[in-house]
Amino acid sequence: MAESINTYTGEQIVLSSGRLVFNSRSNDVFISSRRYINLSAGDKVTIDVGNIDSDNEQNMFLVNAPRMQLGLERYGKPEPITKADQLEEILIEIINALNTYSDMLPALTGIRSLKIASTYLKGKLSASKSNFYRFKSKNSFTI
Repeated sequence: MAESINTYTGEQIVLSSGRLVFNSRSNDVFISSRRYINLSAGDKVTIDVGNIDSDNEQNMFLVNAPRMQLGLERYGKPEPITKADQLEEILIEIINALNTYSDMLPALTGIRSLKIASTYLKGKLSASKSNFYRFKSKNSFTI
């Protein structure tokens, strides 16, 4: 972790005012550091990119890092983000295999109770499959 601005002993510039505004009217703003860039706020940090309701791919917040973590470990164990499209493909394969098995088993055994159980299983699988959209984010994506 970076040293506090109160304990740092090297050269530094401290700007202190009621409000600071950095604005570039015709080009970009760059913030660069050899080690850390720390942003801290008493209430919240916002990053606005483009129009709020825009679907334009140019208006995106891009994080280019080998690892990204949302949240602090003291509040829970970090978990990987699911790649929802790949998860959906795998779950559909499993559901399709179970549906095929449910069709084949009663026909092979001729047992009526297996037909009832198979119909029940197929209904539950179909209901699960129709809810896959619920675990897909419309705004957050990973590579």
